[in-house]
Amino acid sequence: MAAREESWPELDYEADKDTLEALHLQTQVVGKVKLALTPVAPEWQNVPLFVNASGLTTGLLFANGIGLELAFDLIRHEFLVSTTDGRKEGFALKARPLRAFTAEVRRALARLDVAVHFNPMTVEVPHPVNCDEYEGCDVYEADVANRLFRILAGNALALEEFRAGFWGKQSAVSFFWGTFDLAVSRYNLVPVEPTPGMGKIERVAGDSELSAVGFWSGSERYPRPAYFAYTYPKPKGLEAAPVRPAAAGWNKSLGEFLLDYEQLRKSPEPRSALLEFARSTYAAGAELCGWNRALLERKPPT
Repeated sequence: MAAREESWPELDYEADKDTLEALHLQTQVVGKVKLALTPVAPEWQNVPLFVNASGLTTGLLFANGIGLELAFDLIRHEFLVSTTDGRKEGFALKARPLRAFTAEVRRALARLDVAVHFNPMTVEVPHPVNCDEYEGCDVYEADVANRLFRILAGNALALEEFRAGFWGKQSAVSFFWGTFDLAVSRYNLVPVEPTPGMGKIERVAGDSELSAVGFWSGSERYPRPAYFAYTYPKPKGLEAAPVRPAAAGWNKSLGEFLLDYEQLRKSPEPRSALLEFARSTYAAGAELCGWNRALLERKPPT
């Protein structure tokens, strides 16, 4: 397999959505464990999963006097719970109902003497379900899971390079299990008053001016993989701002810039195209919002 195909494999939402949906809700189970074991951080920065060399991980958590990590290995197709005292539990990732996956996670934690209590209802999805009871999401195609991982890994590495060009407050390159996307956000530290009726998730996530860019694998509303970028609150005229590459543009329905993944993977240099999209969409919003770019993007004193 060519290196290009390895890093930017094909992903078809319509063909692959059953496995993508199953993984989405499985990551919600694991994300809820992390949420239960961590103190709330600004903009929910305690909540996301992270891309590692084989899949997705919670990073190091603390419970019952020890450190532990929960991880999806999307190369070997295993779910693993590892502790800092050398113990390990896990099981194979395969087709099983969400209810059964949740029970397996709970049992693996119990064998390590870790008790976690969390709300079993899924969040930020069109049709919430109870993780402890739902019989659906019983599909797991290893090839789909591995292709998604390879895309996430390529995106994470490129977004780390993008992240290095900013001196202000920003998030890690994070996988958000609620919305099933990989993103990084930059903040201007200007407080934003919540709009009437805004839910708790949105109030915490959008408590200050921000610029975000990321990738998601598709949804019912936009049924194909794509990169997205937005500035919050949206400045007047953002939709008319020029961004790159040429295939990127404003999506009126979603209210953000989009670049279809298929357009990017067919470009001569996909990684460069992603960086071009991230940098140009950030610049468009930062200029219109009056961010102090000279301060926020100054060079390291090397």
